[in-house]
Amino acid sequence: GGVAVGPATLSIAPLRVEIDGGNAGATVRLTNSSTHALPVQARLFSWAQEDGEDIYAPSAELVVSPSITSIPPGQTQIVRVLRKGAASPGEKRFRLAVDQLPDPALARPGQALTRIRFTLPVFVDREKAPPAVFAWRLADTRLELINSGGATARVVDLQVTGKDGRAVPVERNALRYVLGNSTIAWPLENGCSRGPVRVTAQIDGQAVDGVATSSCG
Repeated sequence: GGVAVGPATLSIAPLRVEIDGGNAGATVRLTNSSTHALPVQARLFSWAQEDGEDIYAPSAELVVSPSITSIPPGQTQIVRVLRKGAASPGEKRFRLAVDQLPDPALARPGQALTRIRFTLPVFVDREKAPPAVFAWRLADTRLELINSGGATARVVDLQVTGKDGRAVPVERNALRYVLGNSTIAWPLENGCSRGPVRVTAQIDGQAVDGVATSSCG
């Protein structure tokens, strides 16, 4: 019998990183609760949204240190995320990807080693960004949330109700972020035939209630 290595051996805090204008950086704590050393890799990605989807690209705009380390059993590793230059206007958005790397010592013949990835949102100079401004729009295959403000918003508990008062099922309905001056989308069938739908959600901890207007022309 092999040793079962459960995925919940690495914990991370906080789950969201913010570096405001007065700070040079922030720290993330990686804790290894297992009985063996955990190799981890931390990398920075830029974060944009195009056509309703998240787009990530490797970025060197912030320093991540250490980028690769091995955390001893029961120990906590501090990873620093540091800005390179002075604060500048406007919110900058990144994702910090922390990969729990496979340990070659635990390899078994014919068994794939799993990589476990955490991705944390990183916001820089967010506090001076213009607030989020929302509009909901219904297209034939999707529901869109348009944020014409400058700050990113966190969206959970999305619920859509048709004009008959019945719930409309929405796919991919987990925690989402909508970046400033960006649009996100949820797949939704037969959007154009539904007429206006009512949308409720928790956005940055506030209950939001709106109507999605049709863009079906």
